[in-house]
Amino acid sequence: MRSLRPVALAVLATLPFLALAQKRDGVYVPAGGSGTPWSLNENHTLIWGGQPYLPVGIRIDGTPEAVARAAAAGIKDVIVDLPASGAGWDETFAALKSANMRYLIRIDSLAPMARGVAVEPQAYRIAGITKPTHISVELPGASGAFVAVASRRDSSVSANGYVPIVDGKLTYDAKPGGDTEHVLLVYPETSSIEQPDFWEDLDRHRDLLLSSLKRHAPGPGLRGIVDPMGHTLSLPGRDLRFVPTSPYFRMELRDLIERRYRSVNTATRSWGLGTNDLTTFDDLARLVPLWQGSRGLGMVFDPATKRAYACENKRSSMWNDIAEVVNTAGARRFSRFVAAVRGVADVPVVQEWAGWSAPYENAAPAIDGVGMRASGATTSELIESASRASSTVARWTTKGWLAATDIDLGAGADAAAQVPAVLDDLGSLGARAFFVRTDSPKVAKAVADEAAKRLGDLSLANTSLQAIFYPENARNPANAQHLAAGRWWLPAPMDGNRVDLGSMFFGYRMSTPSGSVFAIWARQPGRYRLRLGNTKGVAFQALDGKDPNPKTAKGGIDVNLGEFPTLVTGTDEIPVPDLAFTETLLRFDFMMQIAEKRLTDITEERLYFKDFVSGFDRNPGGNFPQMRVQVDRLGAKVGDVTWIEAERTPDQNFSEAPNWPGCSGGAALVLRTPLPPGADGYYAEYRVPVKTTADQDVWIAASVPVERRSEVQVLVNGQVMPLTGAPVSLYGEGFGWYKLGVTRMTGTIGKLRVQVLGSGTSQIAIDAITLTPRPFTPNGISQPDPVLFPPLNGRR
Repeated sequence: MRSLRPVALAVLATLPFLALAQKRDGVYVPAGGSGTPWSLNENHTLIWGGQPYLPVGIRIDGTPEAVARAAAAGIKDVIVDLPASGAGWDETFAALKSANMRYLIRIDSLAPMARGVAVEPQAYRIAGITKPTHISVELPGASGAFVAVASRRDSSVSANGYVPIVDGKLTYDAKPGGDTEHVLLVYPETSSIEQPDFWEDLDRHRDLLLSSLKRHAPGPGLRGIVDPMGHTLSLPGRDLRFVPTSPYFRMELRDLIERRYRSVNTATRSWGLGTNDLTTFDDLARLVPLWQGSRGLGMVFDPATKRAYACENKRSSMWNDIAEVVNTAGARRFSRFVAAVRGVADVPVVQEWAGWSAPYENAAPAIDGVGMRASGATTSELIESASRASSTVARWTTKGWLAATDIDLGAGADAAAQVPAVLDDLGSLGARAFFVRTDSPKVAKAVADEAAKRLGDLSLANTSLQAIFYPENARNPANAQHLAAGRWWLPAPMDGNRVDLGSMFFGYRMSTPSGSVFAIWARQPGRYRLRLGNTKGVAFQALDGKDPNPKTAKGGIDVNLGEFPTLVTGTDEIPVPDLAFTETLLRFDFMMQIAEKRLTDITEERLYFKDFVSGFDRNPGGNFPQMRVQVDRLGAKVGDVTWIEAERTPDQNFSEAPNWPGCSGGAALVLRTPLPPGADGYYAEYRVPVKTTADQDVWIAASVPVERRSEVQVLVNGQVMPLTGAPVSLYGEGFGWYKLGVTRMTGTIGKLRVQVLGSGTSQIAIDAITLTPRPFTPNGISQPDPVLFPPLNGRR
């Protein structure tokens, strides 16, 4: 569902086999040719035959016709997409050699997919069963499924069993155990589009690719291999939703639990099992847990015997053991696979960035470089999309090649004119090779012209990428951007999150190996007092290179703050701007006066706020966040703005409402299911207090794939508002704000419904909805002002 967790990354990075990085040099010997040495320098550049290789080219299909079109446009460097099978290689290589082109091979066939059991009770579920119901659903590629009918109230199981799937269709007669609502949970035996097979099928894929490299040997123009495993949606290290049934996986799992627990009885207890039917480690290694987080059943399933057993899942270590085997075996086998490819064609191996994943998210990875994907209609969008690949390589402790392998300039009329500026931006971001994906002869010609202009300019090879990192969860207010003195501010999978400092300051906190770091900056540059309980040992570093000039003062430290972050180290406290404290006091007082005039009961908010204010001088960083909570609670009582946390409704049939750092309220409502909805569709309904009868703008904060935006609608008292256009004010992991339209509510309670009209394996996540009678400029998870506040010192 989400990107790789920082904790998982930390664990993976400490494994011994991951510390054995591939050597960052070699000698490429083409068939019938002499060897050419290559290496990587400290500036993410490939040095080929003693000279920097800084290609500017395009990405093409692996056909002689595509080569001919690129050559006609004047292109000299390409990434060529070819299947692992070797089909079409000889003809394409002959065309490339004839055109005197240099090239990287990108394997564009599908990566080997693991076979096993999908454990996604949040996705494979059919709710609303209150009477005997005949179920018939399409599950293409599945051979069978374990199914269970469970009470939605207490998860008690009234029926379960294994059902064969014929011609891709599951049929089952579900009989609930009583009149309450039940849910049918389905655990299909299928192939995973997300989990690569790192066992038998990877071996077959490796043998196929190595055979192709030998039988259809590339020529002297080869400079690298991209994505040697082929297309994959996931790499080792992500959250698991799938248990492989490969005999080799089970063998490795058996070995791990035998080493860890030493006896079957100890392993059984650690996994929360109470049965005596499982007598060997081989028996245990076959089992599949039937829960995922808080969803699913306290049971395990044996695909070999088709039997299920009860399990105390809340204390079970089963998932941890399975995840360790999948991740460690995957990373180890991927490393060996890369080494085998290098053993046949000794050129750099590059993996395109596909999330914070273990093959490249460790200090010394097996691959030689990372492929940067860059797309967007604006410079900020382009930088945002490319920034994570740059961050990954910048954090390596070894040399690495950073190549922009997929630059998408879109289909706009100005795409060709954008080429020079885009290459400059990506070069500044660390890219040392540039390949544009385009079918336009005009764009290809612009790329060729730019390549000719840059020929002989080796400055990038001598320029290092300097970066400072912020936690991914703190995206907005933090954003990937160019700072002063040539440095970049980039996201990273670090432990941390944003901190609410009111309307005039921005900040986030993160944990690093050397301690806690707090970043703070101001909407308006100036000198401000930061309140701290203990000022001893606190240090400041402004990222714009200016002197923060810290001076100890009463209750804190006076410091210069600008529009770029200043890093605060040497303390675990949250430094609170005195002006933010004052603003919070005044806003609470202003809303308290409104409440008193309306005779609104705010006793609880007033008492809590008073307590936190009284403790502020002693512990500013501990009490200020709680003061902000009370401001929000009071605003919800007296304001005319409605703010809805999407996950806080029992009346919904979405997949789950997981905790999600970086989201408002720390959680989101998520839909991810391949099963079609019932007659009511997938929905979440909310009872909304009517706070004003004036026109209100309706906004929703969500993460919705482009191809599914037309499926999402919001209904306000029956008024249908579809999701249109692109989101603004992006934040966290892909969330952004959509303006839906204008509505007017009457009465005392209104009804708001979010509905999704279809199903799909791509995920839709809803964070928050707001209705506001005043103009709203989204700013991440910041709520609109609940009332029109008076200005503070001339600032609003």
